[in-house]
Amino acid sequence: MSNIPVNVDEIFQELTTETTWLHARWIMYRQLFAHSPQRIDLLNECASTFFYTIQDVLIGDVQIALSKLTDPARTGGHENLSLEQLQERVEKQGEAGLQSTLRQILDELHQKCQPFRSWRNKRLAHLDLTTAMQSTLNPLPGISRQMIEEALELVRRYLNAIQIHYGEGETGYEHFIMSASDGEALISMLKYGLRYEQLFEQRRVGFDDWQESNWKDA
Repeated sequence: MSNIPVNVDEIFQELTTETTWLHARWIMYRQLFAHSPQRIDLLNECASTFFYTIQDVLIGDVQIALSKLTDPARTGGHENLSLEQLQERVEKQGEAGLQSTLRQILDELHQKCQPFRSWRNKRLAHLDLTTAMQSTLNPLPGISRQMIEEALELVRRYLNAIQIHYGEGETGYEHFIMSASDGEALISMLKYGLRYEQLFEQRRVGFDDWQESNWKDA
């Protein structure tokens, strides 16, 4: 049973799930696109347009997810599942030390996420006309992997501060394990495929040997 107060815990658990899968997507992004120049060459050799699209979609998705996590507690008359919603519930508990620590982290996170919110509002979730038509005059801020890493570290610090306060240790979101079904698993299969191509070029395997596979009709 959790030591976290019920009205805080119900939001906390949902946000930890969102954060866990956000880290999973970022880990897969890094496995594919932030490993080494040789890995980029491998992806380009296999399916350059496809992997360019995946890279673009993943980094956009991570920016949207961070923007949602830092949304206000409510928009209009609708409640949001966000860290500000969680912050409000923590503050209702009246624990001044905890809420002060969390507010400091959350304010820093808001600052870090401002470039992502600009992209979310003007390009990723909406298509702002002025931005689209005058992109050279009103460019969106540049986004780097380091910026995303710093924002994710603050999200982890915020959620873990709550767990630590209530005696529940920390969660290693950045160490999410996907049991051989992640980006590294895909890279392994691509390596096998390129090796098959080499063997065919060396006439050590027939061009149609793949038809012996159980997956020939996939």
